[in-house]
Amino acid sequence: MPDITKTRTDLIERAATELGVLPSGQSLSDEDEATIDNLLDPLIRQLALDDVVDIGDSDAIQSEYFLALARLLANEAAPSFGQQRSEQMRAENEALLRRMAATKSTREPLKAVYY
Repeated sequence: MPDITKTRTDLIERAATELGVLPSGQSLSDEDEATIDNLLDPLIRQLALDDVVDIGDSDAIQSEYFLALARLLANEAAPSFGQQRSEQMRAENEALLRRMAATKSTREPLKAVYY
């Protein structure tokens, strides 16, 4: 059965993979993990304040948000690893998260209540 949620550690490792700082089969150094981890809570708060998506618990991240959130986290951490931050990547992934978090239409007619 596929994972319904991902953990904070999963997210940090995926962001490190996106950055290219986590070689396959190896673990992330404590320093690199701390660098990325320190950016996660501010990123989650920013996304909530900007009405992009409300993650709530960073140890229970819905799997549908996982990859876009990992790319955003990697983008925020990029300067710490000698890479450029991409405004286009940020905008694309925020739009993706907004779309996924939007309420889905039931396509049922609304019943009017008259007073």
